[in-house]
Amino acid sequence: MADHKQSVDLIIANGDLFTGDRARPHFHPGAVAVRDRVIAAVGAERDVLSGFEAARMIDARGAPVHPGFIETHLHFLSVLFHGFPMYADARSTAKVSYAQVKTESGDPDAVSAFAAATVVALLRRGFTCFVEAGTVFETDALADMVTRCGTRALVSAPFGWDRPLASVERTYGGASRALLDRAPADAGRVIDRCRRELRRNEDENALVRGFVCLFGEGSGSDDLIRAGVALAREHGVIFNQHQAYHPDFVRAEQAEYGQSGVSRLDRLGALGAGTTLTHLNVVSPEDAERLMAAKPAVIWCPSNAMLRAIHPANRCHQPRFYRAGMTVSLAMDTMQLQPLGSAGLAGMLLSALIGERLADADPFYMHTMDAAAAIGLADRLGSLSVGKRADIVIRSATDITHATADESGSVLALSSSVMPVHTVLVDGRLVMQDGWVMAIDQEQVMASALHHRERLIHATTSDCRRDARPFGVGSQRHAGPIS
Repeated sequence: MADHKQSVDLIIANGDLFTGDRARPHFHPGAVAVRDRVIAAVGAERDVLSGFEAARMIDARGAPVHPGFIETHLHFLSVLFHGFPMYADARSTAKVSYAQVKTESGDPDAVSAFAAATVVALLRRGFTCFVEAGTVFETDALADMVTRCGTRALVSAPFGWDRPLASVERTYGGASRALLDRAPADAGRVIDRCRRELRRNEDENALVRGFVCLFGEGSGSDDLIRAGVALAREHGVIFNQHQAYHPDFVRAEQAEYGQSGVSRLDRLGALGAGTTLTHLNVVSPEDAERLMAAKPAVIWCPSNAMLRAIHPANRCHQPRFYRAGMTVSLAMDTMQLQPLGSAGLAGMLLSALIGERLADADPFYMHTMDAAAAIGLADRLGSLSVGKRADIVIRSATDITHATADESGSVLALSSSVMPVHTVLVDGRLVMQDGWVMAIDQEQVMASALHHRERLIHATTSDCRRDARPFGVGSQRHAGPIS
């Protein structure tokens, strides 16, 4: 009887429900009840409606409903330069300098405009949270706009290094001493800035949170890594860094420290639980065994690795890591050529290419449950489960490609970039409806982002250095590793 029903704020009913919880993966028709930011019930529609009532109902009309995807590693400024030819480390009249983009985009108004445009792009592909990969200086402007839009992000110290190796310096500062001036190689600067970002976590309901991120790739001393790990453990957040992205970085770190980067992290006590390593594209068999024993989380960026021709020349271990019980999430890294939402498809294709094909549903979980674990938020994000935050995506009900017999969620992860999103809730609050972000004027946001992008392009192509050469001189495939 109705008198015995529990009252909730909202019920989403009539959904093709993909929960992200492997124990209870799919309900059709399914329903989700939301109360006070969190999920109060999830399951078969008849069960939820028999036990709960709400003043507000959303009819999903049979469309796919799923937990918000999490983009675990995104240099968010790259979203603004999708399709642009870019040098990794040089100014040019023909190409935009990626190092200069990161250096000269520190105007708060520009970062705010770029953040709004990025949030729109992510929400339209079903992503409700992204992790900025430690390359934005104006984190307050980013955080303020993301919060205004009602979505989530993680931020950390920009360029966390204290001894950049020659390879990293050439890639990220060789043509722009301004970058190293803005992010000096100083451990104190890095730890102080990490502490500043971690203060965001004092608000339990903060949509933008801090974490500890070092640049990695041999650019941090033993002391900085130890300090970063200790700080992360003190605050209950992940310790994260780029690791083994490109063969040149791996060779440089080996030469500098006399051991591989993975071995060095192991020696420093930084390899196990609580550590999340991004990339791991170039890993020796010995280090692969070491990783599977220690089980840090892995952020896998397959499309960028293939774009840079890192695979298949170097063995891809991530499918093997996943089968061995390691947490592996999917991410874009940079956006120059690959579209948002394509990491799942890239991972599936690469795994098949190497003869270790992922299961159909694996990319879906790598974007949800595994992604939440990789960023240290598995207790609150990553699945439609009772007690977790109500970050919920409802796709369009008017596209025949959505009306499949799929019960695993594979279509969602593999086709996210082309599947329209109708409605998005974050913390149980409506942030997107009919494909439009409610808190901002999207037309104004687009105009502002394009304006600031034009200014940034002008700044990064003026005062050209005729003698600047791209990283990896001699390569005809690309200008060098961009991460």
